[in-house]
Amino acid sequence: MKKARSLKKELIYSFLSIAFFSIAILGVFQIYQLSSLTKENQRYQAQTAKYLADYIDNYILDYKKAIQTEALNVKEPFLNNDIPGIQKQLKDIKTNYPGFVNMYVGDSKGQSIVFYPESYTDGVKRKNHNFSDRYYYKELLKTKDTVISPVYHGRGGTDILLVAIVSPILNDQGELVGYVLGALDLNALGEHIKNRTFGDGGYAVVIDQENNVVVHPEVDTRRELVNLTKSAIVQYIEKQQNKSGSSFFETDKLHLDVYVTYEKINNLNWTVWVSKPTEAITSTYKNAILVIIVFLLITATIMVLVSLFLTDRLERTIRYLLNYIKDYTKGIKEETSVTKKIQGPQEMGELFYYFNHMIDEVEKNRTELIELNKELEARVEERTTTLKNKNLELKAVNKLITSVSSNKDLAHFIQHCLKEIAPFMEYSIHVFFHDLAVTTNTIHAKQNLLQYLSKNIVGDQQYIEPIQIEKNNKGFLIVDLMNKQSMTTSQQEFLRTFASSLAVMLQNKFLFEQIRNKHAVLAAVLESMSEGLMLVNNQKEVEYVNEFFLSTFKIGKEKELVSFNDVYRQFINIFGVDPEELSAFFANKKKELKLEYRAQQKKPKYYILHKFSVMLDEDEIGEGLLLRDITKEEEIDTLKNNLISLTSHEFKTPITNIKGSVETLLRPEVEWEPDFQKELLEGVHEDIERILHLVNDWMDISKIESGTMYVERNVVRACYLIEKSMEQIPLNLRTDASFHFHNMLGEDFSFYADKIRVQQVLVNLMTNALRYNDASLKTIDITLDKTEDYIKIAVSDNGIGISEDHISKIFNHFYQVDVTATRRTGGTGLGLAICVGIMEAHEGKIEAISESGKGSTFILYFPNKRGRDIDEKSKDLYR
Repeated sequence: MKKARSLKKELIYSFLSIAFFSIAILGVFQIYQLSSLTKENQRYQAQTAKYLADYIDNYILDYKKAIQTEALNVKEPFLNNDIPGIQKQLKDIKTNYPGFVNMYVGDSKGQSIVFYPESYTDGVKRKNHNFSDRYYYKELLKTKDTVISPVYHGRGGTDILLVAIVSPILNDQGELVGYVLGALDLNALGEHIKNRTFGDGGYAVVIDQENNVVVHPEVDTRRELVNLTKSAIVQYIEKQQNKSGSSFFETDKLHLDVYVTYEKINNLNWTVWVSKPTEAITSTYKNAILVIIVFLLITATIMVLVSLFLTDRLERTIRYLLNYIKDYTKGIKEETSVTKKIQGPQEMGELFYYFNHMIDEVEKNRTELIELNKELEARVEERTTTLKNKNLELKAVNKLITSVSSNKDLAHFIQHCLKEIAPFMEYSIHVFFHDLAVTTNTIHAKQNLLQYLSKNIVGDQQYIEPIQIEKNNKGFLIVDLMNKQSMTTSQQEFLRTFASSLAVMLQNKFLFEQIRNKHAVLAAVLESMSEGLMLVNNQKEVEYVNEFFLSTFKIGKEKELVSFNDVYRQFINIFGVDPEELSAFFANKKKELKLEYRAQQKKPKYYILHKFSVMLDEDEIGEGLLLRDITKEEEIDTLKNNLISLTSHEFKTPITNIKGSVETLLRPEVEWEPDFQKELLEGVHEDIERILHLVNDWMDISKIESGTMYVERNVVRACYLIEKSMEQIPLNLRTDASFHFHNMLGEDFSFYADKIRVQQVLVNLMTNALRYNDASLKTIDITLDKTEDYIKIAVSDNGIGISEDHISKIFNHFYQVDVTATRRTGGTGLGLAICVGIMEAHEGKIEAISESGKGSTFILYFPNKRGRDIDEKSKDLYR
């Protein structure tokens, strides 16, 4: 047997174990945190590579679409040999897309025809060349589709590294008759990538489809064409089938371990990767482990020294006490005082003192107890036999008292009762009830009593006790007597008690199940009601409230309505009902009470409250309140009235004008001049457009109300969207108007939205700004900016403004500010409500800031979606 350690060693080991495990747990937690930080850095590096790939793809795609558009536009002047027209179009593209170093149009043989700019960067006038030897021209002949070339050196005065974007000019038969080329300088793209922060020692590299360097921190990409085909990183990426990935590498020149995450740009067949030294990622992790190990060793040393000092005195004292106890057990206890020999704590001396006295008392009482014990043993043995049997019976009956509220069915409930008394019975017991036969181990359903007895009873004799509950609910308790077993009178009495107790338990089980089923059905019906229900007893205490009532009162189930006074106060607080009117309702002076609930910045909700008496037999036991939501009925009634009013007002004028114009044209006795006929028809067209606009507004507001307003969000360039919206303003409203666009985010800033729907909102806001404006020079300021959470587009004007009384209502359906300056314009009052619905479909919002006579500002807030995965098919920026 292994020898046990001493107390001193045990205490030292305990102290060391506590210290070790505490430090180890902290160390593991610290290492886990550092490991998570390392993985987070790797994820961030992968996200950076993905962002750069998307940015490059969008950047090149922007210029590619410009060349494709120019190839379509220049077809007619090219076929007509209109050189000035071609030069003008090339100039427009170069103005809008300054990234092109030069552009030219060539014929089907690769000969350039028209250049823009006409001079090189060194001032020398450009001359036409034959570019049929270029890679992009050969690819163009094969595919007859837009080609993006690898990086190459320009010719003549443009000898910097370029990427050519070439799009074919096809005749009506689909034959190549020429092409448009734009030479793109990627320096701006490279500077944007190099200026990004990639962490300690990190940098980004971009290569084209032939592995030529587009961006590299160690390569002058404006003059030097470098190919990285032999690079270990490039060779690794080319072998991978995945679009993106990561790995560790050793650089060729510096022999430095780096961690690389790459992303392939499918549309261009380019590759971008972000590299960071491995040491920058793992150094913190290694240093932390080293510190933990050193700290663990130092702590262990200190704990050993401290524990040696603390345990020395305690060990000596305990050792002396142990020797003293050993001497006593051997019968050689010393009579002298031992407190003088104690060098430990004071409590140890007291322990020795009382231990001596305790031994004397023990010896004195020991003899007396031996004599008394002999007398008691005889009496206890006599009583034990009698009580043992009674005790077993009581335990068995007590075990039988089982909760009838359990979820067990009848058969398992009976089996549970049998298992409870099984330890107190030496017989095999069967219970036959209805058509169920149950033992402690088996359950048989759909049984016949005689057949069951013949098949499952083994013994020669049986003892049977009836289990009687009701006339139609009865059974038997059957004891199978085997191996010449017999039953005493006491045992038979116990079985009769057990059968009676089981009958009571089964009766209670039946009654409980009936009540629980009825209660569950009633509770399900009440909780499923679409109306609120509350029951109050005659003592004005709330007996029941369903979920609808609680949700209307804005009360959770953890806070209950106790008394009728609570209900009374809640009606006043929630609905603002007049106390006298509420008292009259509860005093039966009113049959029903209409209630209105208004929340901040939400539509009002309407309810109708009914009261009824609750009767049991012929006695009134309380009152009930029924609360029904009639908001939809109220809204439908309001919308119906507004629609009728709007139809009679807005449709009457255009229909009357159309009727008058048509009747005039149909007069047979008059022959109208063509100019007059055209003027009447133009008026009819304008009136029809007005009616169509009303119908479209109704369709939009119907989609918003039904929750089916759908927006198709894509990446949209903000400045392009705003400029297109300004172009859609009717010409008659743009007279004496000045538009100013303040772009705080740059021309290339894009965000995620439905272009058509956002233009609809902007056109509506700018149209209102011009219509409700009496200034001699109408000024519209559009500002593009963003915050941490939102992208903001603000439309400001110097119009008549909106008073404080009306500004909170202008977004309601059919609402129009009732002043002379606005009523003269007509309108449905649905425009701003549609704007709200479109912004909510974008998960955004709209805000109005105005003061009467000082103009208005409407601000659109779009969620600033970052890191969203965008479908490649929805990246069309200019649809």
